[in-house]
This record gives sequence, C-alpha cells and structure tokens, in this order.
Amino acid sequence: MSVQKIDLLVLDSHPLFREGLKRVLEMDSNLRVKGEGGTGEQLLPLYRQYQPDVVLMEINLPSKTGIEALGELIQHSPHAKVLIFTVVDDFFYASQAIQAGASGYLLKEMDPTAIVQAIKTVAEGGFYLHPKVTRDFISALNKLTLGSDGLFLQTTVTLPYHLLTARECEVLQLLADGHSNRSLGEALEISEKTVKNHVSSILRKMELQDRTQAVVIAIKNGWVALN
Repeated sequence: MSVQKIDLLVLDSHPLFREGLKRVLEMDSNLRVKGEGGTGEQLLPLYRQYQPDVVLMEINLPSKTGIEALGELIQHSPHAKVLIFTVVDDFFYASQAIQAGASGYLLKEMDPTAIVQAIKTVAEGGFYLHPKVTRDFISALNKLTLGSDGLFLQTTVTLPYHLLTARECEVLQLLADGHSNRSLGEALEISEKTVKNHVSSILRKMELQDRTQAVVIAIKNGWVALN
C-alpha cells in the first residue's frame, strides 16, 4: 500500500540553501518539493500554482517579510499549513508568526530527522514548535490566568516607571502592538521624529540595540498588555 506524498513549497532567499534543503527533504520518499522561491512576494502566486500540503518558509525574506506574506496567504487560504523555518531564535518573531497563522516554528539548527518529523506532523493537522521557542511560550503562558470563558487572560501589567517615562511606556506598548513609526505617531498625535526620539530613549535606557529586543524584554517582564 503506497503512502501519499507530501507536496512542499520552500521559500528562502538563498538558492544554495534551498537546493541543499531540497536534497535533504527528498531523501524521505514521502516528501516532494513541488516549488521554490526566494521572496515574500512569491508566496501567494506559488501557493496558488502548486497547492502544496505544507509551506516551509524563512521569516526574513526580501521585498515582503515572511510575516506579511504569511498573513496574506492565510487571508486567501485560511487552512494553509505553513512552517516557519529560520535561524531567528526569538519569541517576538515566533509569537507574531503564530498569530499570523503559522502551523509551526522551526530553527535551522535542527537535524534532518526532526525537520522531516515536524513537516509530517503539520501535514497531518498537528502543530510544531522548536523546544527553544516552546520554553518562551510556556513562560508567557505562566503569566496568564484562565478566565470564566475558558480563555487565558493576562493578570497584571506592571508598567516600568522605574525605567521609562509615562509617554515612553505608551510608546513601548504600541511597539508591542506592532505599530510602525508612522502609525504610532498618528495614534499619539505626535510627529515621526518625536516617535524616533522616544524609541531611541527607550533603547538607551533598556541598553538594547533594536525595538524587537525591547518588545521581547517587555513581554517577558509583563510591562505590556498582550493584545
């Protein structure tokens, strides 16, 4: 009795990596790479063309980020199964991917056997998170409580007034909500230049290099509401 093949679509900006991954995946007789691409813009048209069972996609893609491309795909095909496959070991990116509709989050450091198993798990309707990312999700879950409707609620938000001004706390929350400098400025009715000044001040006080790191630290410390 033959086993039905799992058709794959692979998106990564590095052609040599794609070729190597393709060879690794097709060592398993049940996997077949039907299509591949190197930009976020290609995801939706390639998905329409090949109708893969599972998409394996890098999160940092040119022209359109993996998160943006994933959101568009899920809007078009709500039941699409997408595995984020990346070097980015980051709770913020992982949580954004899951919220956008990803069926799993893998790291490229995984061995081939684990990658193949993750693909098969997702193809069968399951969900897969790399253990490093799972620890962060459990940590975030531990800060929530179960509401009367059966949904988890954030119990408390402790604003970091010991570190930031009230306005900077507002900016940090909006960063966590995914606002760009422009939309953040519109929300607070301030200029983009003022927004950049606030963000720079937040990063300096938190001793960090970029806004993503600031959001990750804020979520882990319960400084922002999880909307």
